[in-house]
Amino acid sequence: MGWFIAQSLAFIIIAALIGLAIGIWIGWITWGRRAKGKHSAEKADAAARSAAAKSGSDADSKADSDAATETGAEADDAAEAGKPAADAEPAPVLASAAAATDETAAAEPAADSASDSDSDAETAVVDPEKEGAANEAEPAGSDVVAEAEAVARKAAEENAAAQAAAKTDAPQAAETPDNLRVIEGIGPKIEKALKAAGYATYAKIAGASEDELREAVASQGIKFAPSASSWADQAQYLVDSDADGLEEYQDYLVGGQERRAKFNENVDYADVDEIEGAEAKAEAIAEDEAEAATAEPEAAPEPEPEPEPQELQRIEGIGPKIETALKAAGYTTYAKVAGASEDELREALAAAGITFAPAATSWSDQAQYLVDGDEDGLREYQDYLIGGQDRASKFKEDVDYADVDEIEGAEAKAEAIAEDEAEAAAAEAEAAPEPEASAEPEPEPEPQDLQRIEGIGPKIESALGAAGYATYAKIAGATETELREALAAGGITFAPSAVSWAEQAQFLADGDEDGLQEFQDYLIGGQDRRAKFNEDVDYADVDEIEGAEAKAEAIAADEAETAAAEGDSEPTQSEVKA
Repeated sequence: MGWFIAQSLAFIIIAALIGLAIGIWIGWITWGRRAKGKHSAEKADAAARSAAAKSGSDADSKADSDAATETGAEADDAAEAGKPAADAEPAPVLASAAAATDETAAAEPAADSASDSDSDAETAVVDPEKEGAANEAEPAGSDVVAEAEAVARKAAEENAAAQAAAKTDAPQAAETPDNLRVIEGIGPKIEKALKAAGYATYAKIAGASEDELREAVASQGIKFAPSASSWADQAQYLVDSDADGLEEYQDYLVGGQERRAKFNENVDYADVDEIEGAEAKAEAIAEDEAEAATAEPEAAPEPEPEPEPQELQRIEGIGPKIETALKAAGYTTYAKVAGASEDELREALAAAGITFAPAATSWSDQAQYLVDGDEDGLREYQDYLIGGQDRASKFKEDVDYADVDEIEGAEAKAEAIAEDEAEAAAAEAEAAPEPEASAEPEPEPEPQDLQRIEGIGPKIESALGAAGYATYAKIAGATETELREALAAGGITFAPSAVSWAEQAQFLADGDEDGLQEFQDYLIGGQDRRAKFNEDVDYADVDEIEGAEAKAEAIAADEAETAAAEGDSEPTQSEVKA
């Protein structure tokens, strides 16, 4: 019961603090509104007093001059004439009202002098009609101030509406393609392919991944782009207009590809692409990488301060001893307990000599409710638990569990548990989804003409089909060993061109007829040549040439052209390492 009383006191204190905070907040809002209303009233009153003072002083000065030369009756007539004279000059009243609205501080001294002038006028001549004229001037001045403020507000609203309309009507600038060849590794063909795929600006390339860029160029028939891994980084420098950063990064690259050593902005890399000779390039790369290795690493960020320890005894099943043991092991907050597994928590207790903790299975779940601030969920879950341990039936949030820990008597507890578990079972039965109908298997694809693959004839096609390799996609996904095993099962042991079947099938699966034709021109009877396949070389179809000498000459010419093309291309990292 002690923890229950402590918990109740904690709830009362928290509720009192929340009520105090709400009261302070409401009082502050009320005071602010009153102060604002008082300020507005003083401002309008000062403007009205200024306008009344102006009208009253004009009327009183005229009445005093008439009283010096005429009789008392004539003075009354002059006072009558003073009212239209005051009303005949609205422009000064409007000007003084506007000035009072913009400069409240200047209006107050004017109001004080006006009141002095009014008192002098009353001492000199006491006339009821003049007093009525002064009283009528006060509401008139207030109306003028209100009208001036309304006109100013209307003008501001019209100006804002005009600016918004101008922004809306302004035509959006059309997107202008950028010169992508500024990016190292992008030439005319790749630039054309990227723009055709929608990557026409530096910003779009900077926002794309390497795989997306490779898919874009592959969709245009370009499958060799080793420098694509650096295009997005180079484009980001161009988006940021960081010409120096781009130049430094491109000096670090070798043919648009990254080096072995990680890029370091503090290192002044030599531009290896402009160095002639393999040895000189290798020396420059070695110097750059040594300089990058010796560059000082960036300072590690300071660790965040450790959060304040929290009261772990709010978790059912944790008492003072277990709380001390958990905090000694570093589990000082609800978040840390929620993120730990049961085994980790038990290891922490075992380190403190505590080996019996049956409720440890639920501590992480209870702590998660406290991390989320879900007091209702925690209370409901703790009602479900029995001494911090799970029941036989699974916890279900829709069930209102009785708090068995507070029930006295073994029989009463057993009855309450049985009722709760029956209710949970009924809720699970209602929520159980209906079994879905089993999906129909996809139909087997139609067999395809495998003889389009160079090196596959009728017998090999039949053997492959019998082994289940009836489509281009299945052959493209198989290894050379798997294909040879399929042939061996059909009694075929000689198939020297099997090494290229998967690659040829991939071209057919992709629908790349031009790529297939070019690759088959490179092959000799379905087999690779000595020289590595290069897409930029236009191979002669040696299989169609008659005569051994003519074939040998064609092969030699193709391989010489391949070697020349490889010599003109930028060196790869593997070549640099070699």
